[in-house]
Amino acid sequence: MSDTPAVQTDCVAVLMAALRSRDAARVDPIGWHYIETLAERKGAQSAAVQPLLNRKLRDELERMQAQMGHANVQKLQNEQPESQATTSGSPLSALLNEMARHTSLAGPGDKPPSSRPENLRVQQFRQQLHKISVQKSVTQAIAQAPQNAGPINSHMLVLRSLGLMRDICPDYLNRFMLYVDTLLCLDEASQAKHAPGKSAAAAKSKK
Repeated sequence: MSDTPAVQTDCVAVLMAALRSRDAARVDPIGWHYIETLAERKGAQSAAVQPLLNRKLRDELERMQAQMGHANVQKLQNEQPESQATTSGSPLSALLNEMARHTSLAGPGDKPPSSRPENLRVQQFRQQLHKISVQKSVTQAIAQAPQNAGPINSHMLVLRSLGLMRDICPDYLNRFMLYVDTLLCLDEASQAKHAPGKSAAAAKSKK
């Protein structure tokens, strides 16, 4: 048994009010404008035509309802990775953990894949010695810091940064010191290349 025109009109009105309260016009502005236009024109039609327009309007409202449900599902799926990333820790912690993971996979002084593989225990022992040496050097540098340096003194800022690396992520400190050593070696090589006479004289004076 089909609904009477009055019941159909009431159902359409209730569904339309519910979608309006859920801000359907923002989800699909064009579709919602079409629905409102159809509802306005329905009132001006004869009683014989209104049941047909009621069914058409109800179909459009149900389509809009399904569209909004799909949009809500997509929104929840998009928000889920963000919530997981928030609960897993701060961005800095995630970055440090990732750096530590890469450092453990390729520690300081690792040989290239083409060379003969090194004994695992020897490699771990060498890496541990390097780690102890770096931490000891940083501790000594902090202990020898100037006493009267201001809060924005560049020397003190560098020492504080190294101290934080040592306390928060020692593995990243080891990798960072390797980068610094490499840059110093490149800088020395560049200076020696541009001033061969001075470097030779300095070498003779040292002897």
